[in-house]
Amino acid sequence: MILLVISWIFYNNFIIAIVLSPYLLFFIRSKLKETIRKHREKLSLAFKDGMEAVTSALIAGYSIENAFRESLSELILLYGKKSLIYKSFAEISNKLSLNVPIEEAFDEFAVESQIEEIQVFSQVLSYARVSGGNLVTIIKNTSQTIGEKIEVKREIATIISAKKLEQTIMNYMPIGIVVYMRVTSGDMFGVLYQNAFGAIIMSFCLCIYVVARVIANKIIDIKV
Repeated sequence: MILLVISWIFYNNFIIAIVLSPYLLFFIRSKLKETIRKHREKLSLAFKDGMEAVTSALIAGYSIENAFRESLSELILLYGKKSLIYKSFAEISNKLSLNVPIEEAFDEFAVESQIEEIQVFSQVLSYARVSGGNLVTIIKNTSQTIGEKIEVKREIATIISAKKLEQTIMNYMPIGIVVYMRVTSGDMFGVLYQNAFGAIIMSFCLCIYVVARVIANKIIDIKV
């Protein structure tokens, strides 16, 4: 449908959709990356909540094994038993009950998540085990630092949410204007669809439009 609309707006020829079909690969890839990004953001936030529950249990005097076990009840209330974060923490808790070192219990979860904060936490645990540091204190401090970073990301996302909405409106504004002009004043654009020079002009406009969207997406893609 997207390609058909573009073909109609810029070329008044639906056959052009076949020529533009390679764009679908980029479109699907972009949507897949966006879906993965949103999934990782949700899991990262859930991880912060889970580690806060673990830290609270450690402060209350629980052992590491019992702290993870205690965090499960809070994760059930927040995300439910079917959530990935609950299943992951339950698996970690089970491994700790079987005397598996905590860094090994976290390693598989960190690799599967592909989330920087979780991977950093796993690496810190490994270094702490090798260096012989106070594991409980390290978990508390690392959890707090990672939680602050995640909160910063969340605040940035909240701040730029209005700008993202403006960007979405601006993305579709040129298309809307052209559609409006075609519907209300079709003769004005007719000359652009009747010769090769007009097709070149519309192709140039289409390229500018695509580049503008790419640049706009880059501007709001803030890394922390």
